[in-house]
Amino acid sequence: MGSQGAARDVRGNTLAPGAMISAYRIVQLVGTGGMGWVYQAEHVIDGHVVALKVLREDQLSQDRAIDRMMREAAILASVVHPGIPRFYECGVMPDRRPWIAMELVEGSSLGDAITRGPVRALDILDVIASVADVLATAHAHGVTHRDIKPDNIFLTPDDVFPVRLIDWGIAHHLAGARYTNMNEAIGTPTYMAPEQARGGPTDGHCDVYGLGVVAYHALSGRPPFLGATSVEILVQHLNKPLPALGPRCDAPRDVVELVEKMLIKNFEHRPSALEVRAAATAIRDELGRPVYDYYSVEAIPVPIVGEKTPKTRQFRAPRWDDDDS
Repeated sequence: MGSQGAARDVRGNTLAPGAMISAYRIVQLVGTGGMGWVYQAEHVIDGHVVALKVLREDQLSQDRAIDRMMREAAILASVVHPGIPRFYECGVMPDRRPWIAMELVEGSSLGDAITRGPVRALDILDVIASVADVLATAHAHGVTHRDIKPDNIFLTPDDVFPVRLIDWGIAHHLAGARYTNMNEAIGTPTYMAPEQARGGPTDGHCDVYGLGVVAYHALSGRPPFLGATSVEILVQHLNKPLPALGPRCDAPRDVVELVEKMLIKNFEHRPSALEVRAAATAIRDELGRPVYDYYSVEAIPVPIVGEKTPKTRQFRAPRWDDDDS
């Protein structure tokens, strides 16, 4: 069955096992998102297994959804780090829906771990240091993730790097196109930095704040601000003092202080991702077990077998010449 068959072979708006997209055969649906479906798929020529992200049919009329998938493909292809899912190729289905073939991440999300109760301080230090390492690389490329939350942090059994930071669909490139309106808050309210809540320009400092909220949530069992509506939560991020973390968890004082520094409302006073990584590493060393050091490990290139689809030929080129917000 070819690509034309894939466009028609749907059950409940999802592709059925065996449907084909380019040279990939659908195995099963493994996830859903705000804009698309994520499938496990196998390349029929070389056999490698991928995660295949496909835009949902109901999003096809939304230019912003198409643009965001374009942006995610471009970022995955250009920002290389073992904590970011590897990009293989991308294309467009006959019905104009874009798709992205990327690394299939094994493991479970930090969100799953949090549902089982507060996470140990030592483990959260590992998460903070590892995610900060990913963010430092992205920020050095001018890319801000903008949606750091437990469900987007996957803990993997991979011996190369312990996490994968997923879902770069609303990431922002400092030289990028304006895919969002001025004064529009974008992200997940529970983990959103004050400057995001205002809808103003954002940079890597908002990712540090989001990671701080994730750490606070993981250590205490609840995020710092809760509310009945998104607006109520955003107002608290903007105006309400941070509830002290210390009384809500049993983490060492240095860990509490680091997380609270990450949650300073004025982004100019927050540490950078590199500074967060250095601080988490130092605290981890002090507590007795060195944190994973990506930079001390020799990189191992991962070959991509088979002919790659040029990543920009099927799409409109990302318009990274205007300001975004």
